Amino acid sequence: MKSTNEYKGAIGELEVIKNLENLSESYFLLNDLFLELDEYITFQGSKLKSAQIDHLVVGPTGVYVIEVKNWSYEYIQKVFRENSYTPYDQIQRSSYLTYRYLNNLKYGNMLQKIYFRFAKGEIKVRSIIAVTGADIPYIKEKHTAVVRSNELSDYIKTGYQILSPDEAREIAEKLSYRVL
Repeated sequence: MKSTNEYKGAIGELEVIKNLENLSESYFLLNDLFLELDEYITFQGSKLKSAQIDHLVVGPTGVYVIEVKNWSYEYIQKVFRENSYTPYDQIQRSSYLTYRYLNNLKYGNMLQKIYFRFAKGEIKVRSIIAVTGADIPYIKEKHTAVVRSNELSDYIKTGYQILSPDEAREIAEKLSYRVL
């Protein structure tokens, strides 16, 4: 049992949750989120409608989609050598879907677009790969932070304040209905 990928993944997830508990009460942590759009969108040439997200943090410094990886060095080498579906691919899909979900009026009809522009403003979503196992290669062009799990809450707290407490709570409430 302890040697299964599921067990190792669960250990990594728990390690990340434990670290994220160091965030202040002004941050909201949502675990195991499932987001689904009303219709398909195109992302990097493929159809996309839903995503499962390991962790999502909303707070004064923004919205963070977090993918946890507790992989062995050998497995990481294999994935990147074979150019198969990498953690970067996974986090980019789920982050973009989260962005579209939170900014849905931006992509609606003309009236919705005008309302969005004047009343709301764009909600940015940041991507983080939280590493609990062997290090994952950092690829700058992917615009994704790769952070050791024990440094995760400090990384999130060091950002600039971009959301008010009310905005953070509103976003967290909108997403909380999607927790599995």
